[in-house]
This record gives sequence, structure tokens and C-alpha cells, in this order.
Amino acid sequence: MTKVRSLFLTALMVMSVFAGATAFAGTAVADEHDRTIENGNVVYQGQVGQVSADTNDEVTLNKGKDGEDGFEDSYSTGSSGLINISTAGLEPGFYNLSGAGTDFHFQVVEQSFDVSADSTTIMDDSDDQTVTFSIDDSNREDFNVSVYSEDITDDENEVIDSDSGMHEESDGKHELTADFSEYDLSPGTYNVTVSVDDTSASQTFEITVEEGGSASSSFDSSVYNVPRGDIVPVTVNLENTDSATAIVGSDEANFNMSVDVTDNDDDGEVTFWLNTYETTDSNADNVIYAGDESDDDVSATWNTNNLSEPLAVTSGDIVYELETYTNSENPDDVSSLSVEPRNTGSAQTWVSPDEGAESPSELTELITQRSNVAYGDKVVVQVKDTSGIYGALTGANDLSSVDGLSMTVEEDEPEPNTAADSFDTTDDGVKIMDDGANQSLYLIIETDNLEIGEEDLMGDWTATFTVDEEYAVSPDEKQSVSTTFTVEEPTLDLNEGNDVSVANSDNQTIAGTTNLAPGTSVNVQARSSGIFFKNQDITVSEDGSFSSMFDFSEYDNGTEFSATASAAGAESVSVDGVLNQNAGGEEEPTTTTTTTTTTTTTTEEPTETTEEPTETTEEPTETTETTETTEDTETTSNDDGQPGFGVAISVVALLAAALLALRREN
Repeated sequence: MTKVRSLFLTALMVMSVFAGATAFAGTAVADEHDRTIENGNVVYQGQVGQVSADTNDEVTLNKGKDGEDGFEDSYSTGSSGLINISTAGLEPGFYNLSGAGTDFHFQVVEQSFDVSADSTTIMDDSDDQTVTFSIDDSNREDFNVSVYSEDITDDENEVIDSDSGMHEESDGKHELTADFSEYDLSPGTYNVTVSVDDTSASQTFEITVEEGGSASSSFDSSVYNVPRGDIVPVTVNLENTDSATAIVGSDEANFNMSVDVTDNDDDGEVTFWLNTYETTDSNADNVIYAGDESDDDVSATWNTNNLSEPLAVTSGDIVYELETYTNSENPDDVSSLSVEPRNTGSAQTWVSPDEGAESPSELTELITQRSNVAYGDKVVVQVKDTSGIYGALTGANDLSSVDGLSMTVEEDEPEPNTAADSFDTTDDGVKIMDDGANQSLYLIIETDNLEIGEEDLMGDWTATFTVDEEYAVSPDEKQSVSTTFTVEEPTLDLNEGNDVSVANSDNQTIAGTTNLAPGTSVNVQARSSGIFFKNQDITVSEDGSFSSMFDFSEYDNGTEFSATASAAGAESVSVDGVLNQNAGGEEEPTTTTTTTTTTTTTTEEPTETTEEPTETTEEPTETTETTETTEDTETTSNDDGQPGFGVAISVVALLAAALLALRREN
């Protein structure tokens, strides 16, 4: 409609220019407007605003609050003194009007318009061919909306459906349901536009019409198993329909309920949950219901009276049948429900860092199986493989609201002549979390949030889960399972208390251990006053160790520093450290070489005719190599550093020369 009105106004303006019909523009056009425009008004883009001015004069529209951003348009007021301004072609922003007694500004704003459809599929043979459009968000209140589709009507201006007084979802009426059944749509895809009547805001959807077939429904399993007292999901598959009716039980079993299901999210299925513990409730919707996060509709009714106790175990003559129907008198599909005896299971202990978990899946990511826990961490007691309790725990914050179920924690060695300290699920610092899908019940104990003080909490404790004869799904006799844990002072240890020696290079490790829960954050610092400060947050590993890595490659060998480890709730520890270029590396072997040389000199007597043979004796050179764990090489020799021969040999040679000279003189 906005587009048609804009074209109409444009045509009139063109006619007025060429025909000189100023009076026509100022009178007949004045009837086509959405609102009046006065000083400071907000006009939504696409609206036509009417301005009152002096007659037979001109009004100028300029951009900007003061009209200083340039010319936009001009208008003749005619004999009526009224002009209409279409904002469809105006950019959002401020505009100024002047002339003919006007001098004010107004603002053009784009209307935000976010729409969703409950379904974009229609079956060509369905009795229900409606689509509900919901206005999720808009910056405007109280406006009219229409649905158009030129693909369907062959006329872009024909309204399929409309409604007035619309708002965004949180502020009032926000839904418009369009019925396409009168158009006899063939299979195919059609563009459908939801538009605000007086602005440019609109949103277009692709609506698919599918060839229909016979409607049918079916169960996703031929048998559903559930422990007595627990909750079982049942899924109904839908084909060529979005609704069906399921029958649970039978008159013969004295348990019979009808369940109407509607698929609202177009995924072709609806899941309902049957709580076998709550079958004593006369309100059928407390027995069978949709999941918390489901968009589907589930409505249950009793066909028999509600039961006097939770649904009985199937055996022998007791059989619970399931049937699902669409439009026929005969069921589309059948299944059965098997109710089994419950089980108490066993218990075990885990620890968790002091972090919150909102769901069982988050909790299992945090916990580590261990029986010793540092004060400040959480003890997590898991009762595993337990069943028949989860229907009773629906909506329960503790076990006090369920007769026959209890969980108590008691110290093993109380002080002499005193009663043992204890607590249960009702105490501060204690909560339960159930995971029926995995048959686990968790007791989460915040050790630093109990009424029992830190000193009294130190030591051994036993947690016991009990199912007794008062429980509605009672065992033949009282059943209990238990597990133990020990609360300790939180401790940190860095490098086993020894000084740290690391190389002045990158990737150097400083490590330690703690009894804090794996996953706890530990801060490790390395500080050398005036030289460097290094800091790293790391998490404790499953074995209680932690390891930080630093880069010391920019600093000198021999630089001293201190290393500190700290964590919330534990006393920090520090050790001394030094940068040692040899730390962590393999050293070169030391080689020791010993060389021994012996030389004998022969002396001739000149006065004798007989020449004594020269006797030369050479002692073999002896070399000894010894491997040492040092980088230096040490060589040992008997030549005292003199070339050729040693000092002793030199003295002997000099004496021999002196004797020879004396004989010659004689």
C-alpha cells in the first residue's frame, strides 16, 4: 500500500508541474496522509506526513536539523495551505522545513521489524493451511500489519490477512495468523510478505506447499524400558500431520491415559515424558508432559483413575500397551512399556575444584576420582547405578521432601566424649544433582561453606545413601551404600622444596605438586629484582602435579631469582633459583693424556782408538686417556713444557760436556 500511495503522490506532483495545477496538489493530495508533521516529530520512513502552512506559497525541505546540509525538495501549498511529504524516498536523519510560515525540523527513522513464522510448510490436502507470523522485535508500538503475496493472488496489493494494534513480542499483541486455504494452492514455493501498512518495513518468507499424503504416526521404539519410580521418554514420529493422540496403558491394566501431541517446531516428532513415580497424581499433566526445553505441545488426561502407588512392575499378566492414532479408528502403530525393579547401586568419591557446575555434564567435566580432598575444594559423592528415585526427585532441592530417601555424612573418629559431627542434604554448603539418564545421584559438598569449622572438618568422613521401607518404591528391606573421604589442609610444593636451577634459554620448566583438586588454577612466578618478572597461570593435572614454562634466553648466566607458587586457599611457597647455562644439558668428557719420553746420550773418548758403540735406549711413549664429566681437556706430560727434552736431561748433558772439555785440556 505504501508503494501505491507513493506512486500516486508522485503522479499528482508530475501533473501539477506540467499542468500548473497548484491548487490540485494542495487540496486533493492533502487527503492522502498517515500523520501530521510538527516541530521535533519522529516520522517512520515510508509514512506520508501532512504539514499546515500559509496558502499559495512555497515550502522548502532541506537536509539537516538546521537545513544546512543541502536542498531536498520543495512544495506548493495551494489554496488549502496543506502539503503532504512522502518519506519513502528520504534517508533516515533530520530535515528542516522553511517558508510559507514554516520553520521547524523533524526526524525520519527507519522502523525495525523482525518477524518469525511458526511454520513455512503447508500440506496441500490439509484442513489447516495457516501460518502464524510473530513480531519479535520493533522500535515502534501500535501499528497495523498486512500479509501480501503476488505469487498467490496475482495482485501485489491484495491483502491476504491483516491486523491492527500490533507490538513487539514483549509489549502486547504481536501475532498475525494468515489462512491460505481459500486459494487452493498447488505444490510449490510462494513468496509471502508481511508488511507494516504505513511504513517501508517488511519481511518476506518462502512458504512451501507440499503434496500431501495419508497422515500417520509411529513410535520410535517397539518397547520402552524404565525402572519403577523413574521417568521414561516416549517419541511419536509424525508424517503428513503435526498432531496425533497416544494411548498409554489400558483398562485391563487399570492404568490408561490419553496424550495429545502437537509438533510446533516442524521436526516431525514429539517427545513426551512419563513419570512412573507420579502416577498417584490426579493431575495428568504432572504424570505425562513435554520436556523443559521443548516447543511442542503435550496434553494428558486420565482415562482411568489415578493410581494409589507408583506404576507397578510389569510381570506376568501386567502389560502396559502403547498406541498412537491420527485420524483413523485403528492405531497407526503399537509399542509397549516395560517397568522394571529399581536398584540402589553403589557409591564412590570424587573431588572437584571450587567451580560451579549447573548440569551433570558440566560436573563430570570437572571431577576427578580421589578420596582425599583439600579444604576449600568440593567433595562429590556419586551414587551410581541407582534407579527408581528420579521421578521422586523432580523439582526437589534436597532429599528431605522424599520420604524414605536420605544421604548423611558423618565423621569417622569424633573427639572423646563427644557426638560425631554430621550433616545432610539440607545443610548449607550441600546440594544434590540427579542424572537419571545415566542413573547417577551426586552429592556436592563445599568444604569451606559448611557450618562445621575448618579444624573440625579435618580427618576421615563417611557418606551414606539410604533407601528405607518408607520410600514409595520400597525395597524389601533397608538398603544403604557408602563411601569415605579425607579432608586435608591444602598444600603446595615447588621443586620438592629444593632450589631451582634452569638454563638461560627458552622452554625452561619450573614444576611442583599439590593436593588441590585437578583443574585448580596455580600461579607460578619467577622474579629477579630489577631484571625480570615472569608470571604464568596453570592448572593442576590429574596426578596433582603442575608445570610452568618460561623463556630465560635474554638473561645472563648466573642470574639469581626466586620462584613462587600460589593458589586460592593454599599458602604460597617459594624457593631460590639460578640461571645455569649447564643446567639440564650433557657435558663434554674430560680427556687426560700422559706422555713419558726417556733419552740416553752416548759420549765418545777422543784419546782412545777403540770406539765404544753408541747405545740408545728409548722408553716407549705411554699415553693414558681418562674420561671425566667436565668440558675441559687436561694433558699431563713430563717435559715440563720444554721443547725436545726435560730439565733433568739437560743437566746430565751439561755435566758430560764439562768432563769432556777437562780431559781435552789435560
